Amino acid sequence: MRSLPSLIAFLIVYLIIPSARAQSFYGSGVQEVRVEIPFKDWDYKLDSMKKANGEARILGTAWVNGLRFDSAGIRYKGNSSYFRTRNETYKKLPFNIKLDYKIKSQKMPEGQKTVKLSNAFLDPSFVRDPLAYEIIRQYMPAPLCNFTRYYVNNKYYGLYINTESIDENFLEKHFGTSEGYVIKCDPDNWKRVRSQTGCPKGENASLAYLNDNFGCYDAFYEVDDPGAWKYLLQLIKVLNKNTDKIETVLDVDQTLWMLALNNVLVNLDSYNGSLSHNYYLWVDTTGVCHPLIWDLNMAFGGWRRNFSFEEMKDDEIIQYQPLAEIDNNKRPLIAKLLRNSYYRKIYLAHFKTIVNDYLKSGKYLSRAQDMMREIDPWVKLDSLKLYGYDDFQNSLEKTMHTGPDHVIGIRQLMDKRTQWLLKHPLLNKVQPEISDVKHAPDASDIKITAKIVNATNGWLMYRSDRMFAFTRTRMYDDGTHGDATADDGLYTAKVAAEMAKHYYIAAEGSEGAATLPERASFEYFETKPAAKKKQ
Repeated sequence: MRSLPSLIAFLIVYLIIPSARAQSFYGSGVQEVRVEIPFKDWDYKLDSMKKANGEARILGTAWVNGLRFDSAGIRYKGNSSYFRTRNETYKKLPFNIKLDYKIKSQKMPEGQKTVKLSNAFLDPSFVRDPLAYEIIRQYMPAPLCNFTRYYVNNKYYGLYINTESIDENFLEKHFGTSEGYVIKCDPDNWKRVRSQTGCPKGENASLAYLNDNFGCYDAFYEVDDPGAWKYLLQLIKVLNKNTDKIETVLDVDQTLWMLALNNVLVNLDSYNGSLSHNYYLWVDTTGVCHPLIWDLNMAFGGWRRNFSFEEMKDDEIIQYQPLAEIDNNKRPLIAKLLRNSYYRKIYLAHFKTIVNDYLKSGKYLSRAQDMMREIDPWVKLDSLKLYGYDDFQNSLEKTMHTGPDHVIGIRQLMDKRTQWLLKHPLLNKVQPEISDVKHAPDASDIKITAKIVNATNGWLMYRSDRMFAFTRTRMYDDGTHGDATADDGLYTAKVAAEMAKHYYIAAEGSEGAATLPERASFEYFETKPAAKKKQ
């Protein structure tokens, strides 16, 4: 017969663990990850592996919200967040745990197979990653991200940031397929990048053209399948040499959202900034590349080194220009796309939407405060955290000094930036107005109409499946091409019905542009049924 204490312990396990197992690992609340590594010197072994072979792993057992995963593969991860932390503090290091490392059937209930835990490097608030991802997910596919308490061999190693992996499960969820290629646009070996010989000097993962030799790019981009090189080089050549054809190889709208989000959020540890990295390209089955943002711990001004690697002043990041780097040919995604009048106007429309949704409304701040209240007890208990508890408490309002870096407070930066952007002339251009969007069958075609005011051009954007980028075709208000009456403001386009399962409208005026839905292409209309949907 059980003693009273053991019975209580049994009931606690019985009542709590099932509910933990039902909890989404990327849902609300602070999660829990435990690992058991069968070596006393596990830290030394992981450290040695990281230096010798960054992909090598130790076998251990993992528990994710109470679910057990045997023979999981455990390693340290990261570049600066690992090496600088190890060199300066010897404390809390980031982890990558592959749940299906040996047992291929092992995965979380929602399909994820890898746990990626970050250590809040250069982020005393702990919230830059999850807050930035939450904002980005309103406009384009992006990983889920939250917090987890982490234990190694029953010792609490502190609060970590938990980010969903960009993998087959992610692709299936957002695009309805896991086919195609994934390209990691982040140098995997910075020493190799700096010492590369026999090739033109590269500019990290900037998509700058070097030559036609795949080998001159493999220090800057990481692929799992060599077949991806063909499509990467095709994108690079079209972008740099034949930009008029860019929509045949790049999801331009998703790219414009990425560039706008990086700029609004002053996320300069990204394609936009001096290191030109921290993003992925997914190549779909037609060879079109779709960009995906990654690694946001230095969003909101956390990385503030300019192209000369000098620290930018507060006013420089507060007033970081919406069209920054438009004349910098070392960033062809920015320079080539934003010099195109139509793309630039759409980019600025997206930019304005982000500012209104999250900055002007103050939503970014309320969400940051909500997250910080939630994690406060676990931050306080975290004896290995990289910065003091006072730094955490002050991280919205004050700049933290750490080594050579000055990490500006999130509110300290964004409140002033918001006021500056709201007055910026580029965000106060006259935009077209789109309304009364309708579609109807027309023989084997679908006929789509929209009322558009203050426009010089109307565009129908359409696709047959969510795995593809939208295709652009002109809408007419000239009494032809299916349009009933010329110059009545009612624009019309017809396309084959099977090709237009999803669609949205874009309009270009002399000064600005607009889309309907406003957050297109992440939101769109469906021809059957007729309703606005979000991917």
